[in-house]
Amino acid sequence: MTAPPASGRAAPDSPGRGLKRKLGCIESATRMGRKKRLESEYELGAEIGQGKFGSVRICRAKAGGEEFACKALPKNGEETVHREVEIMQHLSGHPGVVTLKAVFEDADKFYLVMELCSGGRLLDEIAREGKFSEQRAAIVIKDLMAVVKYCHEMGVVHRDIKPENILLTKAGKTKLADFGLAARVTNGQKLSGVAGSPAYVAPEVLSGSYCEKVDIWGAGVLLHVLLLGSLPFQGGCLDAVFEAIKTVELDFNSGPWESISGLGRDLIGRMLNRDVSSRITADEVLSHPWVLFYTECPLKAVTANLCVTNKIVAPRIPWDRIRSECESSSSDSSSQRSEDQDECGLVDALTAAITRVRISEPKRSRLCSPAITIQQECSSNLKSNLCTAF
Repeated sequence: MTAPPASGRAAPDSPGRGLKRKLGCIESATRMGRKKRLESEYELGAEIGQGKFGSVRICRAKAGGEEFACKALPKNGEETVHREVEIMQHLSGHPGVVTLKAVFEDADKFYLVMELCSGGRLLDEIAREGKFSEQRAAIVIKDLMAVVKYCHEMGVVHRDIKPENILLTKAGKTKLADFGLAARVTNGQKLSGVAGSPAYVAPEVLSGSYCEKVDIWGAGVLLHVLLLGSLPFQGGCLDAVFEAIKTVELDFNSGPWESISGLGRDLIGRMLNRDVSSRITADEVLSHPWVLFYTECPLKAVTANLCVTNKIVAPRIPWDRIRSECESSSSDSSSQRSEDQDECGLVDALTAAITRVRISEPKRSRLCSPAITIQQECSSNLKSNLCTAF
């Protein structure tokens, strides 16, 4: 789909939304590109990707031999390329955004030299592995939502969240790529026109007026794919897919959903809420119990901690009542449960138990002595957003 402009004229960026616009980044980048040809600094290698708007090849720096990804885009989409460059510069410094290194051009094409994510695309990982476990899916969603939250705080809507545009590092961390359909917005500004990929597009996009929450919908579709291995809204043709997006109600109480925890179902339901005002935000996704449980309190760690008895008296947890509550909310009353159903029931039970724990104030005698120096870890600042990457 094409990427139409935002509706109305953009007002000056408000504090906290977009910060500084970094005007002149595109001009600076293209001037740098005109001075030297790509081949003077990089050697092009094998093609590693092919998309609707261009191709991606490995390129190696002649000075030092470091490998990068080189995205070649035709000049007939010059406005789109300029917007992509400007937005990537605007978002530079965040670890979840693919870093743009340099921009070159010749008579026919623009060349965007970017960091190479050697882990490949999330789409390829899904094709190899099939469905993800809930814990693995939660890690992907947490990483993705952290960068989506950053984009929204910086006044950027990606508009094309899908596994093809999520890259993996060698260590398995996710990075958001392909900002060709992204748009800049100011506080409260609406976008118009259809943009995105059909299966991942939000229903309000089809209606013609939308905001940054379209990225949450796209991530909700992605989460459905990760957990169930299928798209939530399907059809034999494009119109049928769009009709499903606008009308089909997901049944979370039967079929493959029986192997997914109640918290997982709850999160997907909140992300795929057609009521935009009620749809969850990126920050709320990050604080959702399902994400917290699987990324900050892994199942094995929780069960191990509950067994610790070394001078620690744990509060009595009403397991019978919790189990009864979980069973009463389940649509499957069968005594024969799969391992997946056992795990998702335990997830809900443990989460409910943890929320019931009350921690009293520590005694003064157990507080740290003022003489003890407490070492604190300070995170490094993000790179400067000044237009100096070229």
